[in-house]
Amino acid sequence: MQDKTIITLDLGATKCAAGIIHAAADTGVLTCMRTCQVLLTDTISLAHLIKTIEELLDMPLHAADAVCIGAAGQYNGRELCHLSGVYPYAMPFADLAEKEKWPRYAVLHDYDTVVCATFTSYMQQPHHLIRLNDCKLEHGQRRVALGLGTGLGLKDGVLLPDGDFWLGKNEIGHIGIINPPKASPLRLQQHQAFMRFLRSRQEKTTEQITFENILTGRGVVNLHQFLYPSQPVPSPAVAGEKISTGEIPELLDLLAWYLGVFIGSVQLIFLPAGGIWITGGVVMKNLEIFQQGSFQEGIMASPSYWIERQHYPMGVMVNPEHALIGAAYYAVKRLLPK
Repeated sequence: MQDKTIITLDLGATKCAAGIIHAAADTGVLTCMRTCQVLLTDTISLAHLIKTIEELLDMPLHAADAVCIGAAGQYNGRELCHLSGVYPYAMPFADLAEKEKWPRYAVLHDYDTVVCATFTSYMQQPHHLIRLNDCKLEHGQRRVALGLGTGLGLKDGVLLPDGDFWLGKNEIGHIGIINPPKASPLRLQQHQAFMRFLRSRQEKTTEQITFENILTGRGVVNLHQFLYPSQPVPSPAVAGEKISTGEIPELLDLLAWYLGVFIGSVQLIFLPAGGIWITGGVVMKNLEIFQQGSFQEGIMASPSYWIERQHYPMGVMVNPEHALIGAAYYAVKRLLPK
């Protein structure tokens, strides 16, 4: 096989990152040659978005050997669905691909691409990861990638011995918030008060009470309103800045606890011996979360199978190109000829 060029996109709710990835035939190494980012508010349609990306990359998508796109929602073979206002315009990828004569392409769930990144040499480069423990990476075991951003994303996968892979299908960000089986009386009291707060808001809206109400940008705003009811309601960005500057330590403490509760639940659901790998805008802007004692306290709030779980690796994926690299790995294995 000759070296290949793959164009990959990481389509978020507010911006789209894109990259030109070089796949070396002899080593299989994936290298990001050029990247760009486009705010969705600066474009008026999917066609306009793609044209802008092509201009910034100085390469049309039809000139690549393959195209792979990670995006929120579900792709039905023609367009993204189950979005309910996530994107400012429709995403009819199939129509555009046919019109513009794209090469072989795939549209994946955005966290499929993050899982695929964990199958690559990305994981052997220490500057790409912040390890949260020193547990051994078990490459042939089930692993989970999760992200806290505008939404709460999660996918699981397994790397097979021949370099191929299996990807799970789940939407765990939409599950309800558990009542932790082992929490201190004060923490449980606080948790129950926050649930009452969310229920009181639910009476005025159609919003469901799920982990996305806590572990996302809008979740941080919910926590701020709960803890500081007399203060003005901040935007997610302003709330994040206040966390970083140490202005709202109670919010950081509670956010870290809920992230721990969620991770403990994920460990029990998937038993991911290959690790839990965390990313997303909320995490990347607030790495202080993992330094809080309440983070580990939250994980231990679901203590079952702890003997097994304490051996599962865990880390934060901090290189912003991981989704682009993961999409390229998928393309090499599933889109390009063997």
